[in-house]
This record gives sequence, structure tokens and C-alpha cells, in this order.
Amino acid sequence: MSLPGLLRVILSAAVLLGTSGAMIVMAADPAATISQKGRNFTPDDITVEKGDMVRFVNDDFYGHNVYSETEGADFDIGLQPPGEERDVVLEKLGIVDVRCRIHPRMRMKITVTE
Repeated sequence: MSLPGLLRVILSAAVLLGTSGAMIVMAADPAATISQKGRNFTPDDITVEKGDMVRFVNDDFYGHNVYSETEGADFDIGLQPPGEERDVVLEKLGIVDVRCRIHPRMRMKITVTE
């Protein structure tokens, strides 16, 4: 893991851990920012490095619940009110399928590389 990635993990000591390779965090600068608006993720396909933080921003007028059930990279940020930001650190290599529990047609893909 790179030094910046390691620092993000250390800074995230007070995190809510998913059951495996993803952490929900509340600190540091993200490698990517995903907007939720109009029942869509923008962008809907990104690539990040292992240990990078992805920020989900609710730019909509209603709540969202971003989650992934991808094995080894599962997370659930819970109900996210309008205007709120939530961060997730992805540690498992591969493709992470991301969705919204409230709006089932909202989908995006995150590719995690070395």
C-alpha cells in the first residue's frame, strides 16, 4: 500500500467497518467524488486504486442509501439526506457494483486496481 493510502487508513481509525474490504470513513481527501442527482450516479463508472477513498455526495432533493453487496467490498452508508457527504475506502481489487436501496435503477461500477 502506498504511503498516502496507508495514511488514509490510519486517519480512518474511527471508522465503521463493512464485513470485509470496504470501510465507511469521515475524513481526508477523496480520490473520486460521485454525485447522486436525478436518481443517477455521476459519473457511473470510475477507476480508483486500492486504499483510495470514494466520496458519495447527495446532490438530490431526497435521500439515498448507497450500498454494495460485492463480495469482499460490501458496504452500506445508510440513509443519506440531501446535501450530505459519505466516504468509503475500497481495499479489494476488482469491480465493485454500487446501487441505491431506495432507487433500484441507480447503479454504478467502481474498478479497484493496484
